Amino acid sequence: MEKKLEKRINNFQNLPDGEKLAILVEVSSHLDSKNIIDFLYNVIEKEKYEKIRIKALMILKTCDNEKTLQKLKELYAYEREKSVRLALVEVLANLTQEQVDEFLQDISSTDENDVIRSMALKNLHERKKISKTKMKSLLLDVIQNDPSVFPKQLALNLISSYADKKTLETLKMIYSREIKFKMKQLLYRTLNEVAEKVNLELDIAEPIEEKRLDEGKKKGRRRRRKKREKEEEEHLFF
Repeated sequence: MEKKLEKRINNFQNLPDGEKLAILVEVSSHLDSKNIIDFLYNVIEKEKYEKIRIKALMILKTCDNEKTLQKLKELYAYEREKSVRLALVEVLANLTQEQVDEFLQDISSTDENDVIRSMALKNLHERKKISKTKMKSLLLDVIQNDPSVFPKQLALNLISSYADKKTLETLKMIYSREIKFKMKQLLYRTLNEVAEKVNLELDIAEPIEEKRLDEGKKKGRRRRRKKREKEEEEHLFF
């Protein structure tokens, strides 16, 4: 490593953000150096500006080894910023170790943020390293038990890739219990896709939205209901 670069690294915390980003671009070609790797970890842990921390994380995508995996898991355990946690999930998903899949499964069910849970689920699907049976079970668990709409929507979009006749029956049961109209719409669409895949006729009717209450009646309850539905379905797209 050039002495000039080493000097700039040693003075990293005192530099303006633009120069910090430039240094990170430059060090990406020196990842064979333990000092550079340790420097990147230090940036991720101590830098205040999220964009710089995420840039340092993305550089580690090419460091596909057990040590990187363990360090990223450690960083994830203590990280609180959503954007950085999302970047950690992306970098983890790029590693080839089997432990990554176990860790992503844990994130998909336990992380407090619904977007992060969803991205962990998406990456598990794209990695295609766990069995189809396990992936199907994971998706069904999300559809039935996740408290947020976004992960459920994503799981429903993915489930047809793993579905069989038993899956169709499970989804029909979930559909019969669902009370939110837009979610029933999404479930119905997924049921059609699965039924077509397993060569069965779908024997349930398309959901019909109930008529709204007459104007002037129970306005307070209606406003509260609309507000609650909007919050619950903020990630639901059609």
